[in-house]
Amino acid sequence: MADWKGAVPTKQEQREYKQRAMLRTAARIFNRKGFHNTSLEEIAKELGVTKAALYYYVRSKDELLYECLKLTYDCGRRARYLAEEQGGSALERFRTLYRQFMINLMSEHGAYTTASDLQALPEDQQQEFISARRLFDHYSRNLLEEAVKEGALRQVDIRIASNFFIGAINWILRWHSDHEDHSPEEIADLYLDLFLNGLLPSSSRSGPSAT
Repeated sequence: MADWKGAVPTKQEQREYKQRAMLRTAARIFNRKGFHNTSLEEIAKELGVTKAALYYYVRSKDELLYECLKLTYDCGRRARYLAEEQGGSALERFRTLYRQFMINLMSEHGAYTTASDLQALPEDQQQEFISARRLFDHYSRNLLEEAVKEGALRQVDIRIASNFFIGAINWILRWHSDHEDHSPEEIADLYLDLFLNGLLPSSSRSGPSAT
């Protein structure tokens, strides 16, 4: 059988490409309208295929949501691995964690996560994502605590600070699109600047977090 020397995508590559396009489109519509207000017919229409064609990749809208959220949580897992791999101070790892997390989400087109969306999934899948979020949050809190002890950050409420970061980043998926003026890397850097330096001019800041 001719293989075209890699010039033509294989059937497996074509399938993966189509599945990736389906997830991106579904996530984008879920982010804009919400899971419960989105139908498979709408996703199929956006892709220019029939609803039946989607069933070649997923068995239901719930399964499609699961795959979209799995992609989202995988973005956080890979960011955590990168932060550990690159090492450095707690603050440096914290920057790497959230910068890469944001870049991954915007590049991969993850799905915005809400409590009602999670509750639409079977219990075992809910627990899978809840456990993944707790693991990420635990890692984030540990880095914040270390950075405070190292004197790189001022004393803050660790739980609230971590929830603030995660919540703000989750919200990116509600407004970000491929037509942004800034690249994912630029947006991530802008977010980190706001997170760590705030809105006040440098002359009005005080403490280690102002540097």
